[in-house]
Formats: sequence, C-alpha cells, structure tokens
Amino acid sequence: MRTGFILEDLPESQAWLGQALTQSFPGIAVTTAYSLQEARASLADAPPPDLALIDLGLPDGSGVEMIEY
Repeated sequence: MRTGFILEDLPESQAWLGQALTQSFPGIAVTTAYSLQEARASLADAPPPDLALIDLGLPDGSGVEMIEY
C-alpha cells in the first residue's frame, strides 16, 4: 500500500491536499501533522512515506528541517 504524509499548519489546505492525494492515488494511506513537533512524533516509529507534501513555513520552524529529517 502506498503511504502519503502531509505537513501543513492550515486546516483548509491540509484537507485540500489530503483530498488531492486520495483522488490521485486511490487506496493511499495519508497521515497528517500540523507542526514539526507533531510530524517528528508521527514519523518516528514509522517507515518513511512514499510521498510527502511539506509546508516550508510552519509556526514552529521550517519544513526544510522535516525534509532533512
């Protein structure tokens, strides 16, 4: 099964991106986070997702940090 990850702090944008992923990749399992801290905790014990959509401007730092993670 394909997996996707969305890191986006705006709920409306996160919902739209989630819909875009599920429509584009039927059957994809999508995990979401609103902050870098939440994203790190969510991905700590999971295999890396097949696809990640990362917001670069987050309230608790830069999404670039998550990409490097």
